[in-house]
Amino acid sequence: YAASKDLLCMYLNNNENSQLFTGKSLRLGGSKELYKENGTAFGDLSAILIDNMPFWAEFSSTPSNKVSLMSNWEHKMQAIVNETINENVTSLAGVPSWMLVLLNNVLETTGKNSLFDVWPNLEVYFHGGVSFTPYKDQYKKILPKKDFRYYEIYNASEGFFAIQDQNNSSELLLMLD
Repeated sequence: YAASKDLLCMYLNNNENSQLFTGKSLRLGGSKELYKENGTAFGDLSAILIDNMPFWAEFSSTPSNKVSLMSNWEHKMQAIVNETINENVTSLAGVPSWMLVLLNNVLETTGKNSLFDVWPNLEVYFHGGVSFTPYKDQYKKILPKKDFRYYEIYNASEGFFAIQDQNNSSELLLMLD
């Protein structure tokens, strides 16, 4: 949670005219389903984080926790599309591979060519989990604005290790705490 706050503070410091909080963050997390093996319970970190966020955090996020934490991917995908296409989405957050599938489903469902036709106030995508490089060109096709921002997070199950702290640099700031 501290890393998320740090990321938002760095982003807002770099983008004084941001309208981030005038809309919602479309977050894409995993399933809430917990697995048990050898006396240990484990599950998807993103889902555990979403499930344990303070109640007020859901007001600035989409889809709802109920939809975010669904376990059946196909049902979840359509539920997310249905719940988010009429929201004022100003940011995206999630793993590039999964998010790309979702965003292409949004375009297919709405019949639009650009995500800015669906969410005109969209300004940033916070991504991590896998390298963004293989997906960059595909994102630029569906997000065709030169000033659209991509902010990388170096996260893993063990924690958040580094955060992009500048608009025009892909360098990451090591989070020492």
